[in-house]
Amino acid sequence: MYQNIILAYDGSLESQHALLNCKDLSKWEHAKVHLVSIIPYELISMGHENSICSNSQNKNEQDSCSKILREGVEQLHKTGIEAYGKLLNGDAVDEIVKYATITGADLIMLGHKHGENRFEHWWRSSTPKALIEHSPCSVLVVIIK
Repeated sequence: MYQNIILAYDGSLESQHALLNCKDLSKWEHAKVHLVSIIPYELISMGHENSICSNSQNKNEQDSCSKILREGVEQLHKTGIEAYGKLLNGDAVDEIVKYATITGADLIMLGHKHGENRFEHWWRSSTPKALIEHSPCSVLVVIIK
């Protein structure tokens, strides 16, 4: 049923849990998995006066996200899953939807933990609703307790 899966992945406990679920689903379906991590607009250089701080901050974030993506892809490869990592820049919803369209994804997965965590603001915003509303495919939210 699902042959091309996108997993929003940042190495957090929530995304690690989603990765475990993704392993099971992709093995069952023999699907390709695309791990994506998004660097938000705030960390992209916004002009000359902010370029030193922003470029340094952006480089650190890119390096960290790239390492996390490589580790996630390696985990999937070790279990025989065809996997790719992609670092995206910009608005999370826009970038995930665009990448899902380009790759012909038929499922987007992401993890969520109820309660206090660094994504609580994200979940209380309109982002999840916007992702569901604009997604070109099904969206699966993996809940951990």
